[in-house]
Amino acid sequence: MNHLYDIFDFGPAFGPAFGPALEPDNIFQKMSPIRITTADSLDYRYIPITKNSVSLGIKASHDARIALRTHLGGDSNVYEIIIGGWGNTMSAIKRNNVEPDVAEADTRDILNPDEMCDIFIQWSCDGLLSVSREDDFDMPFMSYKDRNPFVINYIGVSTAWGATGQWIIEECQFTSPAIRQQLVDTCHFWVDFNEASGLPRNAVMASEDGLYVGRAHHQSTVTPGGIRDNICTLAWGGEAHEKREFQVLCGKDVSWVKSWEGSVPLHALPAGETEDGYALFIGRVLHEGVYHIGKIQPNHQVCYIPLNGQEMPYLEYETLVIHDNYGVECIGR
Repeated sequence: MNHLYDIFDFGPAFGPAFGPALEPDNIFQKMSPIRITTADSLDYRYIPITKNSVSLGIKASHDARIALRTHLGGDSNVYEIIIGGWGNTMSAIKRNNVEPDVAEADTRDILNPDEMCDIFIQWSCDGLLSVSREDDFDMPFMSYKDRNPFVINYIGVSTAWGATGQWIIEECQFTSPAIRQQLVDTCHFWVDFNEASGLPRNAVMASEDGLYVGRAHHQSTVTPGGIRDNICTLAWGGEAHEKREFQVLCGKDVSWVKSWEGSVPLHALPAGETEDGYALFIGRVLHEGVYHIGKIQPNHQVCYIPLNGQEMPYLEYETLVIHDNYGVECIGR
């Protein structure tokens, strides 16, 4: 059973212990790595988090447990990730403590009481929760696609069933909870592309020459891009990348609002996240008479589009807004 308000004391370096009423936006924008020792107990020890991923070091013999939840009340949605359970033979993901497990993996001897096991956990705005080794983060050993995802504001750790543990949690860099809530609330706007069926009938068209709006996973990001000929092309890391597995924006009457230097209209649709947890928005650029879809990255103050195999930055662009929520006021995010 969880003690939901067991917020631990960080010690003198971090000031007073966090209490249950403390919100993430009211604490430091950046922290040093956090070290925790857990007893043999089913009780979790929680800290606030607003990133979309976390790296943890775990030193335990078995049954290292991680909880990801929206709030600290008993009615919160929660994922529980068990690393090295069942005598250090298996790992699993549970949702809201309901059987059966939503994901399981054979991970014999993954934990060691004398050595740190480095784990990378990521939760994406499209509902994908993945668990991997830190040195092989792009190859998860366990994952779960939630069709009804929820915002994660807290992470908790514990060890149980005879195990104790030592933990190191990476520094936390906080981003806007409001944007993260929008990403979750609008995840049903996006439909997984199925090559056999083609584009959905209500796919959002970005231009009359067959350009549609999509997004795809790439290098621990969810990045918006343009769809042509059943391929989603996105910009990342200085290059253009073609994806055959992607999602399609569907069913909405959209508008395009002229924007510049990282600004986006007040009700622009957040469509993805960077590997650092920054929100990405959908931008459109007209280049030599042809429209291209890219990512608006407000913290870089540009819109990047894929062009001739490269990632190209533009200071002026158009931002996609959902027509029902249209707002002409522009803000910088």
